[in-house]
Amino acid sequence: MNSIREQFQSDGYFLQRAVFSAEEIAHFRDLVYRQYEVDARRKLTYTLSAQGSHARYAKGDLLSKELLYPILLDERVLRLAQEALGSTDLTYFGDSSYQIGTGLRGFHRDSLDRTNLDGEDWKSPYTLVRLGIYLQSHRLHSGGLKVKPGTHQKADGPSVFVNNDAGDLVIWSLMLLHSGNAVRIKGLPNLRIDSSSIENRIPSFLKREEEKERISLFMTFAVPSRHLDRYIDEYELKRSDTIEHLKSSRYSTEAMNAARDKGVTVKVLFPENQLA
Repeated sequence: MNSIREQFQSDGYFLQRAVFSAEEIAHFRDLVYRQYEVDARRKLTYTLSAQGSHARYAKGDLLSKELLYPILLDERVLRLAQEALGSTDLTYFGDSSYQIGTGLRGFHRDSLDRTNLDGEDWKSPYTLVRLGIYLQSHRLHSGGLKVKPGTHQKADGPSVFVNNDAGDLVIWSLMLLHSGNAVRIKGLPNLRIDSSSIENRIPSFLKREEEKERISLFMTFAVPSRHLDRYIDEYELKRSDTIEHLKSSRYSTEAMNAARDKGVTVKVLFPENQLA
């Protein structure tokens, strides 16, 4: 059988089954709802409603969330990132979030050179990965992830449903074409609709419902490289939304110590905003 690293290099993503137990997933759901209440009191929450989506978010990354940072630093999460990247030298730079509800759809890359295949991202092995923890099943329900395998190395390709269950852990290259919040059709659950404009117009009576309210957590890790430096300089530090997100991320001593103990290098992009 191919290793995680080999499959990740070939497909640009990997689905690891049954990482978390049903009890852990139920606990994570409770933690997210509780964290949202804390963030609401801190006036960090906001809602985005557009193009068929309606999702709740909070400013500030997961490392800054007292109830959620242990999930970000869970050894099983870090191990999968290490295996996919082929390195134990993980850097975390504040790129993570949680989401409650149905978000935007549409195939895209998360890297800098999303359509320019002659860009710097394409000239050497890419070193940034994103992990997704979905706290409900999407094997037969709407709301899951679609990917186009191999598109971290080519312009386009056919799509597949990732078909994750609650408890699974998904990792993908920021170079990979992917689309979240996938719609499944009643009676045709394996039919993939790759046009987000069509997905957004599908009437509710034709959709398979989500198993329960969609909750997802996303986190990005990297190996130190020119790709990481460029992503920080050209994306994280140039967009008003990412800057606001980062400035709202204030790390406790406990969280920073936990990251250090797990061997994760934390790159704090706005140290002047940190807790005393």
